[in-house]
Amino acid sequence: MENDKKFTSEMFGYAKKEVEEYIKELKSDYEGRLQVEKAEVNRLSNEITIIRKKLERYDSEYLQKQEKVANALITAEDQSKAIVESARQEAISEKNRIEALIEAEKEKLLDIKKEVIGLKERTISVLEKYNTSMSDLLD
Repeated sequence: MENDKKFTSEMFGYAKKEVEEYIKELKSDYEGRLQVEKAEVNRLSNEITIIRKKLERYDSEYLQKQEKVANALITAEDQSKAIVESARQEAISEKNRIEALIEAEKEKLLDIKKEVIGLKERTISVLEKYNTSMSDLLD
């Protein structure tokens, strides 16, 4: 569209038909541009709506994943505490079992020592009798 439109002159100013046609052309051009701009605004508005929905979905998914990770960490921490406590209890139980075995073995060792002492005493007694018998035979 021309910006420097020149109209022909008539008796009381410019030619009315030319001015009206020019205004119609301007109006038609303006409405055409306005329609294009409105279509672009609608397209951009729809695109923004789609992007917002995607963002909300991603945000929701992110929060869900974040919650799952937090729950997994809490569960892992709880399980690790339970495992450590169970291992500690097992270690205490095993220690007590071993200490009981040691005590039993000590008692067996004492019994064996008593038996050895008894055997020594009997051996000494037998040897003394043998020695006495030999002495009696030799005399």
